[in-house]
Amino acid sequence: MNNKNKWYNEVESTICVIIMIFMLAILFFQIIARYLFGFSLAWIDELSRYSLIWFAYLAAVYAIIYNAHIKIDLFLNVWPKKIRNFIQLFSNVIFFVYCVAVAYFSADWLIGLNEAGTISMGTGVSMAIFSAIIPISHMLMAIRLVQLEIKLIRNPELLVLIDEADAAIQEANSGGGSKK
Repeated sequence: MNNKNKWYNEVESTICVIIMIFMLAILFFQIIARYLFGFSLAWIDELSRYSLIWFAYLAAVYAIIYNAHIKIDLFLNVWPKKIRNFIQLFSNVIFFVYCVAVAYFSADWLIGLNEAGTISMGTGVSMAIFSAIIPISHMLMAIRLVQLEIKLIRNPELLVLIDEADAAIQEANSGGGSKK
């Protein structure tokens, strides 16, 4: 299972890199076209915008398995140390419910968008294609959250929160740190 997850991680990171390179390449072309040749293509601006959105959503999916998703550590630190691990696990469950709800409702919205036949003005492509990342990424996030939760339950040492302020205060009080 570890090799499968590692392979999947590589696919996610490779797709993110490809999208970023694509976005930078078309923006570079746009800059060259605009300033050297005096013309601009509207579809490049639009496609680069959608590329950035796809990149952000896929990078969020990728970050979850490393427990690097956005969370409020301050909220965790107000709880007694004995229950912080439970709160952290519970917050992942809440995040999972949110992801499933967004995936469901955005898929419903996407079907309506497709049925309406809306198209992007710059590219002439169906908006459903560009908007598909919302339900896709949220379902992938939900899957990754299940994987993360299993990983954290199997390895409780990964749940240990490092309170940077406490660590810095303890280091300062103990006279630790490197002096040059």
